[in-house]
Amino acid sequence: MRPHAVIAAGLVVLAAGALAPPLPAEEPITVVAAEFPPLTTDAGGRPGGIVLDALREAGKRAGIPLRFSFLPWERAKREVLENPRELIIPFTRTPGRELSYQWVAPVVGFDTVLITLDAPLTSLDAARQRVVGYVRGTSFTDEAREAGFTHVEESIDDATNARKLKSGHIQAWITTDLMAGAVYREAGFDPGELKYGMKLGETKISYVAASPDFPPAIAEKIADALAAMRADGTLEAIVKRYL
Repeated sequence: MRPHAVIAAGLVVLAAGALAPPLPAEEPITVVAAEFPPLTTDAGGRPGGIVLDALREAGKRAGIPLRFSFLPWERAKREVLENPRELIIPFTRTPGRELSYQWVAPVVGFDTVLITLDAPLTSLDAARQRVVGYVRGTSFTDEAREAGFTHVEESIDDATNARKLKSGHIQAWITTDLMAGAVYREAGFDPGELKYGMKLGETKISYVAASPDFPPAIAEKIADALAAMRADGTLEAIVKRYL
């Protein structure tokens, strides 16, 4: 083919492309979350937090568009299992959840602790005499049961527990070492008042999770991006920004 014919053919292709309808953009992956500061927060309608910011950056690196939806926790857990193109954060990996979800990638570790406003609780016997509060449907439910707590108050979110602790409605609060101070501050109180007591269970990991039917190729891209962020220091920088 003569050179000018090559150019002409190229112009025909370009013209055809201009007339063709644009290809649809890739549908964003919905990420369902609840308020668990500083892991996830929607303060002022601006989604953020350690796990959310990490996943947002991973999505950018992997070329995967994400949109974030904050829901009550029980609804978020149901919705992600019903929708194979949704992710859920922040999600703790526990034996009871192991087979029900796909564990896309770990993000950050934390410990579950007993928080009080008086002397720190250092024994289960003393803690069992208190009314303890935690968010229903979380891993805290299992830990409270395993610890043998019988005087319990379940709430829909940790901000409610912070207010209950301050008012004396509960005498101990089961939450994480990462979350306690941030939640208490957002509730309008001084986190310096908090006394950190004994740890419940082993150190846990907050994951990005999904239903078992979530596309494995997308899961792998997100996992690879988060692994690269851990290796290059980006993930550590995000954590430090919130602590």
